[in-house]
Amino acid sequence: MATHRVHFFYDCLSPFSCLAYKVLSRYQHIWPIQLQLRPFLLGGVMAATKNQPPAMRPGATAAATWSQQDMERNRGYFHVPMLPIPNNFFGPHGPADKSGLARDMRYQRLLTAIQMDYPDALPSATDNIFSIIHLNEQCRDEAGNVVLTPEVLEKVCTSAGISSDNASTLVSKRINDVDVKDSLKHTTGEAVKRGAFGAPTIIVEVIHNPDNEKEQIYFGSDRFEQMCFANDWPWAGPDPAHPTAHL
Repeated sequence: MATHRVHFFYDCLSPFSCLAYKVLSRYQHIWPIQLQLRPFLLGGVMAATKNQPPAMRPGATAAATWSQQDMERNRGYFHVPMLPIPNNFFGPHGPADKSGLARDMRYQRLLTAIQMDYPDALPSATDNIFSIIHLNEQCRDEAGNVVLTPEVLEKVCTSAGISSDNASTLVSKRINDVDVKDSLKHTTGEAVKRGAFGAPTIIVEVIHNPDNEKEQIYFGSDRFEQMCFANDWPWAGPDPAHPTAHL
């Protein structure tokens, strides 16, 4: 029986959201939790909190070697075959450049529309978009850019079990509907109110505690060991099928 609800606020642009999602997917039937997927806009969170992307912060150049090695270690530690950051993560003119993935809101709007209309398909669709952006080399062009066409987005839907006709409607219409945009905006605002300043943000609450007096907030993909310590849940490393602990 689930004792806790885990709200996973994520943007598929974030590589660390991808890593965290893999961990939560592996443990959701091991821990006594209800996993709630909450797609939001990382750019909206960053703007609201006046945060900056790691690559834009002072000291980013000095941290470049560590950052590259850290992600390479994450590939093995998390047992997730992460690719290098897409070359079009940002546009040529920086984070505000609308030609970059960071300003392409279609994929998060699509997940929001799926959450509203076909909630059972959300986990698979989320997995598909993470794969397109971070895992599947075939989804990149010769320049290392992730190519997101309407056909690619429709395949996200059909691969998640949504019919072709409904997938076409989601991509051509629903992602531009006001209620979908408002829902995504609301989730982003809720995340900020609950303490989010980046992605992923994970909030753990006791199900039978309506006042959320003991709500816990975790940031990133490297606090699961603390989460398990705080809640007395089992932990065998990021992939329980490949335990990392050694004596």
